[in-house]
Amino acid sequence: MKIEHSDSTAVTEADLHALVDGLLPAARIEAVTMWLREHPADAARVAAWQAQRAQLQGLHRGLLDEAVPTALTDALRPTWRLGWPLQMAMAASLLAVGVFSGWWLHAMTGTAATASLAIATPSFVQEARVAHVVYTPEQRHPVEVGVDQREHLMQWLSKRLGAKLSTPDLSALGFSLVGGRLLPGTEGQARAQFMYEATSGERVTLHVSVLAANQQSTETAFRFASDGAAQSFYWVDGRFGYALTGTQSKDKLAVLGERAYQQLTVSHTSGSKP
Repeated sequence: MKIEHSDSTAVTEADLHALVDGLLPAARIEAVTMWLREHPADAARVAAWQAQRAQLQGLHRGLLDEAVPTALTDALRPTWRLGWPLQMAMAASLLAVGVFSGWWLHAMTGTAATASLAIATPSFVQEARVAHVVYTPEQRHPVEVGVDQREHLMQWLSKRLGAKLSTPDLSALGFSLVGGRLLPGTEGQARAQFMYEATSGERVTLHVSVLAANQQSTETAFRFASDGAAQSFYWVDGRFGYALTGTQSKDKLAVLGERAYQQLTVSHTSGSKP
């Protein structure tokens, strides 16, 4: 399927899927994101694919941490009641399997490494980058509710996410809150996006998620993720997942992110209901 853009650049289904997977070539990003800004229905489809991708990545992930079943480990132990020739044959077979496995793993190193990196990035970070690319270029409607209705904005989003939300004050670093919007997330969960803007016109967005129990963390670690169109400084704090996204340098995003983290840690109450 091809989608003709106003500048005659063909935007295909493959382009949209590549954007979701973080595989879209840099040369195609501008055309695809421009299309999404002008076509909310396709932007919603992209968000739905993002959520579906996150669900698939999460299937049976806990099995990776489980121990090898005892029945399998017992089967590999030699049984001395067997005849010596049979034991030698089994040993030779296991050696052959080991050599083949080593060769196969070597051949698959690149693919496995790529897959592990994709799984390592939380789904809410991928959602945050897509939403940032879609909404930050908007001039007339960058947010659903503006900062002039801040109290209503916070009550509304807190109710939809099921937790009391707050927004950091980044004005000391040159970024003022513009407003926010409600976004779709994994398994029908709601997300919140808050947009900040500098006097120069550059923007950053703070994406907030209330995570499922198996995604929560008691330790906070700061990380970066990038797909070429934008990069995110993200962290998990208790039941909240935060992703500060922009096109700024890593150093600048880190400064903004650390300021946001300091304020949010003090202000939000993890167990409270709105």
